[in-house]
Amino acid sequence: MAPSSSPSADDCLSLYNALLAVVETPGVKSSLLKELLEENIDQLKKLLDIPPKSEASHTKVKSGELTTEEGEFQINEVFIQEAIQLSDDFNIDEVEAARLLLRGQKESQVLDRNAFQSAIFLFHTRRQNILESLRLILSYALNEEIDPEIRRAAKQAANLLASPKAPAAASGSGSFTEKCISSMASVRSSVQQLREKERHEQTLRLIPTHGFKEDLEVQVRFLMNQHEALASIVFYLVKLKRATVSDFKNLLGVVKSFEKYDIFTFHHILPLYSFCTVLCDQDSPINFQQTVELHKHMLNEYKSAPWPLRSVQASVQIWWLSEFNGLCNDPSSAEAPDSAALDYFTHVFSPSKAALEDGAFEFMLAVSADVSAEWYLNSAKEDLHRFLQTRVAPLEDNKLLSVPFKSLVIGQFEIFIECFISNMADLLKQMKTQEEEDALLTQRTCGYDLERFYMIIHYTYLGRRNAGMVFWVDPESNLHGFIVWASTSHMPFMVATFSYMLASLAFGATAAEQTHRFLQDEITPGSRKNRRTQYLSWEQLFKEFQKYIEQLRIRQKALVPTNSYRTPAIPVETVTEPPPESSMMLDGYLRLIAQVTQESPASRHWLLHESPNFRIVVALFDLLALQASVQLWDSVFSAITAFLTEKTENLNSQVWIAIDNWALGTPAPPSNALQLGSMSGKPFAQAGASEKLDAIVTAVHPAEAFARLMATLVSPPVEDSLLKDSLPFPEILGSSTRLSGIDPYVDFIVGTIDDPTARLTRAQYRIFRPVLQSSCLEFIENCLINFNEDLLNIASSNVAVDVAIGASSLEAYAKLHPFARVMEQLLTEKCFNVLYEIIKIGVEDLASAGAPMPTLRTILMTINILDLAMRMQSTYFEVVRPLVKRDESGMRKMNTISTGFPSVEEAILHHLDIVVCLGLYVGSAYQDVTLAALSLLEKLSVAPKLVSTMGSSLGQQARKNRLLGAIEQSPESNRILFNLIQQWEADVDNEEADMRYPQKFAILKLLDSSLASQPNDFTLAHMLLGFGWDEKEGISLSVSSGGIGSGVSLLHSLLADVDARESDEAGLAYDGGLCRLKNDIFSVLKRLWKSPATSAEVLYVLRANKLLFSQMLSEQIVQRQTVWDGIPFESDEFFTRGAAASFCNFIGRRTSLFNYIALEIRQLSTQGASTGVSKYLSTLLGKTVLDGQSMTNLHILDLLDFLELDAPESIPMPKITWFNDVNLSAFYQDDPFGNPSYHLPTIDQILLLKRNELGVLGVIDNSNDDSVTLEMKALLDYLFAENQLRLFKGANLECLKAWSTLIAVMLEDCEYEPSAKTLFLLTALQSILPKLESYCSGDIAYAQELSSLAHTLTTHLTFDSKTFGKGRASDMANDRMYQLFRISLRCIQSPMATANLREDFYNIAYRYLKGMSDLSIQTNGLTRHNTQTIKTSGDRLLEVLCNDAYAGEGQCKIVALLLLETLVGLAADEGSSYVIDTLMRQNFIVVITDSLKRTGHDLRNTTSKDIDYLMRSFKATTGFLVRVSQTRIGSGYVINAGLFQALRESHLFAADPDLGVGINSPTALRKYYDLLQDAMRVVTCAILSKGPQNQTAIKLGRQFITENRNVMMTVFKRHAGIGGQRVDDIGDLGELVALFVLLISVTSFIEGEERSLH
Repeated sequence: MAPSSSPSADDCLSLYNALLAVVETPGVKSSLLKELLEENIDQLKKLLDIPPKSEASHTKVKSGELTTEEGEFQINEVFIQEAIQLSDDFNIDEVEAARLLLRGQKESQVLDRNAFQSAIFLFHTRRQNILESLRLILSYALNEEIDPEIRRAAKQAANLLASPKAPAAASGSGSFTEKCISSMASVRSSVQQLREKERHEQTLRLIPTHGFKEDLEVQVRFLMNQHEALASIVFYLVKLKRATVSDFKNLLGVVKSFEKYDIFTFHHILPLYSFCTVLCDQDSPINFQQTVELHKHMLNEYKSAPWPLRSVQASVQIWWLSEFNGLCNDPSSAEAPDSAALDYFTHVFSPSKAALEDGAFEFMLAVSADVSAEWYLNSAKEDLHRFLQTRVAPLEDNKLLSVPFKSLVIGQFEIFIECFISNMADLLKQMKTQEEEDALLTQRTCGYDLERFYMIIHYTYLGRRNAGMVFWVDPESNLHGFIVWASTSHMPFMVATFSYMLASLAFGATAAEQTHRFLQDEITPGSRKNRRTQYLSWEQLFKEFQKYIEQLRIRQKALVPTNSYRTPAIPVETVTEPPPESSMMLDGYLRLIAQVTQESPASRHWLLHESPNFRIVVALFDLLALQASVQLWDSVFSAITAFLTEKTENLNSQVWIAIDNWALGTPAPPSNALQLGSMSGKPFAQAGASEKLDAIVTAVHPAEAFARLMATLVSPPVEDSLLKDSLPFPEILGSSTRLSGIDPYVDFIVGTIDDPTARLTRAQYRIFRPVLQSSCLEFIENCLINFNEDLLNIASSNVAVDVAIGASSLEAYAKLHPFARVMEQLLTEKCFNVLYEIIKIGVEDLASAGAPMPTLRTILMTINILDLAMRMQSTYFEVVRPLVKRDESGMRKMNTISTGFPSVEEAILHHLDIVVCLGLYVGSAYQDVTLAALSLLEKLSVAPKLVSTMGSSLGQQARKNRLLGAIEQSPESNRILFNLIQQWEADVDNEEADMRYPQKFAILKLLDSSLASQPNDFTLAHMLLGFGWDEKEGISLSVSSGGIGSGVSLLHSLLADVDARESDEAGLAYDGGLCRLKNDIFSVLKRLWKSPATSAEVLYVLRANKLLFSQMLSEQIVQRQTVWDGIPFESDEFFTRGAAASFCNFIGRRTSLFNYIALEIRQLSTQGASTGVSKYLSTLLGKTVLDGQSMTNLHILDLLDFLELDAPESIPMPKITWFNDVNLSAFYQDDPFGNPSYHLPTIDQILLLKRNELGVLGVIDNSNDDSVTLEMKALLDYLFAENQLRLFKGANLECLKAWSTLIAVMLEDCEYEPSAKTLFLLTALQSILPKLESYCSGDIAYAQELSSLAHTLTTHLTFDSKTFGKGRASDMANDRMYQLFRISLRCIQSPMATANLREDFYNIAYRYLKGMSDLSIQTNGLTRHNTQTIKTSGDRLLEVLCNDAYAGEGQCKIVALLLLETLVGLAADEGSSYVIDTLMRQNFIVVITDSLKRTGHDLRNTTSKDIDYLMRSFKATTGFLVRVSQTRIGSGYVINAGLFQALRESHLFAADPDLGVGINSPTALRKYYDLLQDAMRVVTCAILSKGPQNQTAIKLGRQFITENRNVMMTVFKRHAGIGGQRVDDIGDLGELVALFVLLISVTSFIEGEERSLH
């Protein structure tokens, strides 16, 4: 079979990923990259070439047979037609189209598309991968910062791809660059065909098929990306000097044909500009003479062949002229320019002026603005920009430009700016001089190209931190000289644009500091006194401010009526507004001030506190008070906001007072506030008092800036950022004229989220809405996030909260904080509708790549606000709202809003498709949005109102909840499924990030929470994982797309990561991130297999994925030297730095694995799948056979390794002096294992409050403040370590429980060879015995688990001659069991032992003694001297036994009696009376005999459920007494202990034989006769043991018979069936009759009776 020529299934994806990893994951092996480059170089050379359609291929496909690398396929007619259509659409070979379609069929599940759509996607993906790989290879070849080996490999690949042509070869036919340019044309043609197809559909008014529009747009987007990538490739080829002059001319010819400035035109600009730079470089690929010839060609073409896009041609021309002039000014030494051939004015200067006149800078201004990083609004600058850019329309699709492409364009602009400043100084001077002359002559003979150049610089450096340092770093450079020269401008437009330019150069702390020094005249040449030219400086800026403010004061005096009769008013017609140019210049100053002060702390401090004779902040408020143009307000607000960077509480309060004074007309502030010009006004409560706020919202720009200012004002100051215990405004703000607080501002901001004026067109609203809403939402988010609800929860602690917090009282804090008003507003229908609209519209906005930053921020903050509201609403409704409602003044009532929702869930219930939008946001390319959507979804998935089930039409309840129903009914439900799958797959590890695998953990949290809230119902988690719902079968494995049954599901993605190795190959170092990830995945799986609704299904899936085998094969031994997140267990930092958490995640995963294996074995055993159980057993015993291959793995007993990691009992507590009265135990919370742990965030705040309290009380001052800080840190570190220790112990204990359960299951449900089982039992005992003994005196919880397991092991051990006979194996068995027996005896005596623990050891000892006793009888062999062992253990052993036998609880008492019975018998067999004598000395026999008295009373007065226990207890007691009575000495002890008196007082024999003793049970009479039988055994045994010669005993026996004659006779009659009513359910009375007969016989009762008669 001939190999296919079709592209491999890899489609260069491996190469592309490897190239990406070079930057994203440092340390990529260059050898791997070289290998991939060699494998794919042929595909890369082909670029986008594809075999064209052919008749032979068409015939072959029509035949119905298709040959691929995987074999031969028969294809049907539908497949053939789709393959031919695919061939027609892409003009590719029909066989290749069929192969592509076949791949599309295989990938359709993963891509969530049909086969045809998937084929289209794969076609474009392959092209994209090739182009992106090429782009990265060429970029690395130029990148000097990457690994030299990788750069060398990239250079070699670049040489293979595009061999450099000889400079003389002007034609350059067939070059790789030419191939790229022609491919760009092909891409444009494809886009045009798609658009024509769309227009054709619309013209014919055909109903488009489902997804037609979306698929078309996806293809267009793919093609645009490919076109951009090709443009970047051409750019890099030019930079690498792999492009020729002919390529340049070819590219010029292509752009010459364009008639519209669009995204495709824009793509060509980058390589064109780079050609100008490279060809005029000193190291140019062509010689100087060729450059001159090309220059003349360029001049001639510009004059004779104008382009339709003249400004584009002009921009290329000015770029070329700048670079060429630089080459002429500084040529290489070998090639000096010929002055006769070139004339500067003819060949450079005049053409440059012509290019500028044709719009060169105007077009470059448009380009620089399109790639700029700016998104903040600036009304004045936008007006100025529109004024400067009139001939070039803005680029419509600029958001489709990728960030890397924009960066390349910006980089080229940086080159041009430096080139133009250095090489075209004459032109710059001429532009400036001509403008100044025009101003003097009040005429306009030139354009505003210098201003445009300033703005080009502004946009080029805007938002790029410290990029502007190139202008400052060298005072002797041309760039710095240009700044100094430009600062001498006095023309208003020049000053404004220069200020914008200077502001962009001040981005970054270092650059801002340099700008501040420049404005202070520190780095301007010449002294101030000797300078004849005035440079821009702070001093000059302040003068302009004063001048402008003075003009405003004059205007105000003229417009405001006066009562003075001495000074006549200025006529209104003579009053003039400040000229627009002055406002424009002032706006530039304001933006410059804002940028410098925001970035530079030094400038901020100087302007606030040190600037001589001028207070800039006061001036800003004067501009507001004097009613400066509203167009300036956004810049004024922005400047005020900048001064609040790293604000202090004092500054924040002053600004609040000033703002309130201006906006709401409150009286002048006190003297310690900002001294602003007071403004008369009415109280806010009166009509018209909100005029300023109304004026703000007349335009978007001031509204946005004001909202941003408000957001900054409500954020906490630097000193309050930890505790957030102060109000974000002065507590008495506005109290003199209205209710104190900032509720009016909250209402204003919330009302501004939507367009309040409806004055914007739809296009404007679409553009400006996100920016405005972003700032408003930032205010709302700050109000929520900066409210410390924990303060309300810890008010009951022993810290004086009212004293400690910054607010006057906790009540005032709760009532006045804007949190309350914001929550109230959020729950209104109007506000929530706006939030809903943002989320709804945002889905479409984010669907397109390159979403603007305001849109992204708006969506993100809306989701975060809903998340916060969900989390904090309980505090609002339960604490804050009642406080506000019962305000003593009666004024602070929530009567303004009567239509609010009762909860956030209720609001969402009215907009339930929000959950669909959130599901779509999960698929966002922006990680922050994805994480926020997952977080909110997680909260919604457990909200009771949203997950309550929906009733069916018949009144029955379907087990689907509302939230799930909304998603399932949406046409986007499948897309949501694949969003999670794709985000899971895309979430690669970033070890440098604060949180590893953030998306995976967020998805797992959503799944875990949803499953935990409704484990047995069909939930969102089930749907996302790939389960389905069937009305009859319930939860099942879905076979639809994205379902588990389809093979591509989220559950499969989880299982793929479960197999990831969390340690190195040697198992010596573990990755904490992977440990946590695997543990969290197992947590989700565990919830599934524990739920009856999904247990069978998920176990089937796990079995099919061979989870048990893969996990057991990957297990490693952990040791004390094992490293966890870089810290070994032996280190002192193991608990203090969080490494213990990594271990706990690891051991938690292993615990879940043990639980899973135990459940799996039980289920298979129940189903009778013995083969499967046998395979699992083999793996657990260390040998795995998988797919016919035998492998070794750790034995299950080896996995008890974690017990070797002995943790300390506790963490040493530091010395506490300042915080010793803080009750830390009051802030416990349960850790994952139910153990109490300290809630550190709350305790941290408690300590901060306590510190504040001590400061207020004067206990803390500067002398001891450091010691308090150190003590706080030490205490928190201690509590953290203590929490980690408790977590460590809890995790180990849970793992031990799971391991013990698994061992028990292996013994109960697996089949062994007898010898193998015995060996396993003994080996298991050997594994646990050392730890069992040590834990009994140290950690009872661990001891309890091991003792229970030891008991289980002994019950499975057979005491026979084969096991305990002769030989090494038998010796080992004897030794192990004897060792366990001795340990049991020692542990019984432990003062820490609990009743449950002793019960296990009693059982073990009883089992051992009984088994060995039976064995000695079977074999007639000698037994160990076990009595001596008991005697060696001391009287303490029997004392503990006696206490439990008498007063023990539950089964412990019964087992203790059984063990005592066995010990008595053992001693008797060995001829020892030690045990009985000891029991007598301890008065136990008397006590236990006396306990018989209560039997009747207890039985009558106990509940039915306790009857059986009392019966067993009585039987055990009488059994013990029987065993004691079997010896002569023992029987004497029992009789002397008052046996007969005890039975007499128990009233057992005095009861009515037909009724019993009143037991509350259906079988009461049967139980009664059982009691009689047990009692008679004791009596009979005691009399027999004393012998017939003991007349005292005989007499007592006769007396007993005489007293109980009636009972005896009744028993005889019932047994014989004589007389009375027959009672069926009394059991067999034969033994009881025999005992009575025996007693009568032994005591010669009948003979005695006869003698007495005679």
